[in-house]
Amino acid sequence: MKKKIIPVLAGIALLAVLIVLFSGNPQDEGWTLERRDIEYRVPATCTVQFPEPYVMTAKAAGDITLVPVVEGQKIKQGDLLVQIDDFKEKQNLAIELSNYENAKLRMVNAREEEYPRLQEQLNNAAAALAEAVNHEARLTRLYRAGGVSRVDWEKADTRKKEAQARYNQIKLQVDAYARSGQAAELIQQLNALDARVKLARRAVTDKRLVAPYNGIVVKLDARRGESLALGESAVTILEDKPWILEAGVDQKELPFLEVGLPCTVTLDPFPAEKIAARVSMICGVIDFAKGTCGLKIEITGNRGFIKHGMTGIVEITGKKRKNVNADVLALPTRFLIRSDEGNFVLVRDGRRNQRTSVSVVPIGEKWVHVTNLPEGTRVVLPE
Repeated sequence: MKKKIIPVLAGIALLAVLIVLFSGNPQDEGWTLERRDIEYRVPATCTVQFPEPYVMTAKAAGDITLVPVVEGQKIKQGDLLVQIDDFKEKQNLAIELSNYENAKLRMVNAREEEYPRLQEQLNNAAAALAEAVNHEARLTRLYRAGGVSRVDWEKADTRKKEAQARYNQIKLQVDAYARSGQAAELIQQLNALDARVKLARRAVTDKRLVAPYNGIVVKLDARRGESLALGESAVTILEDKPWILEAGVDQKELPFLEVGLPCTVTLDPFPAEKIAARVSMICGVIDFAKGTCGLKIEITGNRGFIKHGMTGIVEITGKKRKNVNADVLALPTRFLIRSDEGNFVLVRDGRRNQRTSVSVVPIGEKWVHVTNLPEGTRVVLPE
């Protein structure tokens, strides 16, 4: 029995020796410096700013006759949202339209019939005047030659004067008609009636609340059968556009930002929900008092729970910059030994750890770029 136990114990002892030899010091957990890209994250607080809810108020008082929408319903531009009783307004509009059309017909009649008739009378009067002038001139020559009596010559002269008077009278009528007579009065009357029609049509329009753009009904205060006062809230809508958040980041982060970068948004009321977004605008003006610049973040992931005014945190995936966070000798910050004398790391030299001064450039909070050690250097965790 003892002979069997001895080989077993010898095997266990050999295994223990091998484990010690090959496992090394538990603090040998290390990191080999090599060139790599580091995903840089830019955090910032944010607030949902756009689109803002639009409260539509009554433009005219009256009883509500129709509400064809409900809360949560999607709407298109021009859709009827609330109808207020407009019977009187439509009646008034019909009357004003009738008056306008009658005046318009009188204007057309004046232009196409009355004025042409006066013009024709003027042409006839001009022809009669020309004939009377010629006749008087011929009799004057005959009278001087003794061919006709003085009575005949005086009759011809009287006829010419009568023709001239008639022509002058008709000419005055035509000129007055064209400038400031009946035509001008009709034009003025037509303009006044047109203004009354527009006011009547506006009164009818004010009895209807229609969607100014595509969106969704978020709140409905109007109820059929109830009354609305002028300026009273009737319906609140939200434009159908992507949610836009405003954020402010430290100005030192500007080199890592550009339009289009992907983001992850977490809103305070829903901390477990990660929402996809992107940088849509970077404000070039820096607030020197705060040392920040403004960003606009566009939500790309559809979430029904988002509301205007919500606050949260946005984490932006910074762009890659060579020798800054791309193609750098990256080292996790947990390997750094920070002291008043500077930064140090433990470099693995064979089986020894050598405390070595290191020059680094921070890459966020979790990484640094090592600038004074060669690639392939083995760094271990500090004791």
